[in-house]
Amino acid sequence: MSRFGALRHFILMTGFALVVAGARPAAAGDPATILAGNHPDEAAEIVGAAAASASRPLAMHLTMALRNGAELTRLLADQQNPASSQYHRWLTPDEFTSRFGPTDADLARVARWLGKSGFTVTSADASSREVSFTATVAQAQNVFAVKIAATADGRLYSNTADPAVPADLAPLIESVDGLDNLLHSKPGVHRVPKRDSSAHSPDAIVGSIGPAFGPADIYTFYDETPLLNDGIDGSGTGCLAVVEDSNIDEDAANAFNSQFSLPPLSDANFDIVLVDGTDPGKNDDELETMVDVNYSHTLAPGSSIRIYLGDENTTKSSSAIVDAIHAAVREKKKNGRCSAISISFSFCGVSNGFYRSQNDFFKQAASQGQSVFVAAGDDGAAGLRYSANQNACVPGTTPEVSELAASPYVTAIGGTEFTPDYDVDGNDVLSVPESVWNDQYGASGGGESKIFKKPKFQKGLISEDKKRDVPDISFGASPLSPGFFYGGRNGSDEPAAECCEGGTSIGAPAWAGISQLIAQQAGAWVGNLNTRIYQLGAENDVATTGIRDVTSGNNSFNGVTGFSAVPGYDKASGWGTVDMNIFVPAYPSP
Repeated sequence: MSRFGALRHFILMTGFALVVAGARPAAAGDPATILAGNHPDEAAEIVGAAAASASRPLAMHLTMALRNGAELTRLLADQQNPASSQYHRWLTPDEFTSRFGPTDADLARVARWLGKSGFTVTSADASSREVSFTATVAQAQNVFAVKIAATADGRLYSNTADPAVPADLAPLIESVDGLDNLLHSKPGVHRVPKRDSSAHSPDAIVGSIGPAFGPADIYTFYDETPLLNDGIDGSGTGCLAVVEDSNIDEDAANAFNSQFSLPPLSDANFDIVLVDGTDPGKNDDELETMVDVNYSHTLAPGSSIRIYLGDENTTKSSSAIVDAIHAAVREKKKNGRCSAISISFSFCGVSNGFYRSQNDFFKQAASQGQSVFVAAGDDGAAGLRYSANQNACVPGTTPEVSELAASPYVTAIGGTEFTPDYDVDGNDVLSVPESVWNDQYGASGGGESKIFKKPKFQKGLISEDKKRDVPDISFGASPLSPGFFYGGRNGSDEPAAECCEGGTSIGAPAWAGISQLIAQQAGAWVGNLNTRIYQLGAENDVATTGIRDVTSGNNSFNGVTGFSAVPGYDKASGWGTVDMNIFVPAYPSP
């Protein structure tokens, strides 16, 4: 029996799954310690509305903290240091768990406390670092010493303060999820009305739709054509993962591929992993899935693509997107992990502890050589907040960033806009200066994290803040200027290349594709790109680094004053965008 299977057997045999009557707060080592940052700020919207029903059932998850934090920090730095013996020596998921995950003994201690406190422990797993358990609202309030408030109709509920846990167990616990149901995710894609044109380009214009950018325009504008001509197309690097919660219209995706002369999706280069065991089908987030597949495939047409597909109806945690992220990082199957992961979603209605837990998974991805790219968001400096009235993520009214993108172990992708220079046939002919994306549909996310400290690679850049700044780098995003084609259905419900869409969800899969080109050129996985991007950005020489500085525009949005693009790094566009034919060969460290 494996170590993890033995632990699950131990939990069941020792009776931790039994509900114990007469639950009392904390216990174990008392006194209790407040687990800071484990209730959403938006809980304030429902405070005083009503008390949650005492008998309401809750499905909760406790995420264990990583061990040996200082050792992990050194390892992650050494893996990106060419002078270190650990340079690009990546771990497997089992190696990561063995060195940095919770021990069986620690998992058992936490499970024992939960069981004795009256909870039903349903699973405990070292590789996922989660202990799952159920209880009623009354039990949770008693044990965690919190009040759980609810809206008048009982539809929404949340703990209004941070939970208390036994002091001797607090260092083992990163976060507690499931005391509320406010968590929401939002894709970063925007569809705009079709444009009519009488031009006849097969790329900038399809039929009478356009002008807008298709793959060949991107190859010209961002100078990928010479790489593709040299066979640098992402081949042989491992798969590229996109994280989704809706399935895809494969016929429409292949209509896009056919229109723009990309390889068709087939069993040889495309697969879907149902991370929750069920297929959610196509839903309101289908366009996000389509765009992620279209533009990861565009930038790395030789790479295979894998959708990690979560299902909100059967989610193992509080979010199908979270399930998909974790599955992409923890993948152990024979066909192996993907070398790049693209995430085009943002969250709202979550706690700081939630983001810290995701950061731990991004650390794991970095240690395994996976390059993770997260869209910086489409609401400028306003970011997102949760609205109880709308039960959805809406633009904020104070400065916010996507804290998922603010993890130092992912590359945060901002957005730009520009007016292309088309020839008489409607094809882009060269690059033009870009500015920060900011139009009626959205703006490039950017600003200062409220959770993560400033990482070493950002030290000295913006002295007035001490936190992680985003974005790191950018890519075209505006659905208007230039706007991007996608695989869809025309007025006759036939698969076709449709127009137009945009958002920072163009840049996340595009940059995942760029990382595949770098990995192919380098002959190895490259892991987190940030250290090298910042080294190259500091050189301030586009001719040798390929980094094109963006120096105009700002990301003020929804009444929130944002940040202006300036020479060098800024909190609206990061370092700018890239000329791929220079950047990709310049990326490998000397």
